[in-house]
Amino acid sequence: MNDEILSAFLDDELPPDHVAALLEALQEGAPGSAELRDRLTVMQLIKDAVGGVEAPDDGFTLRILARLRAQRSRP
Repeated sequence: MNDEILSAFLDDELPPDHVAALLEALQEGAPGSAELRDRLTVMQLIKDAVGGVEAPDDGFTLRILARLRAQRSRP
């Protein structure tokens, strides 16, 4: 599946027969499904960011960054 198909899916512009094929390709165990799900997730996150959608953050990201900084500063 190419990025154009994934983009059309996210924009709700993909024809139903293509949606069925995409959903089948996304199923657990399908060849390349994990990578395809990752690409789709990244594209959705980009679309949300460009569209101004704010994602709530419970501080998880900040805690991870703090731990990384702390480990990096250790001798």
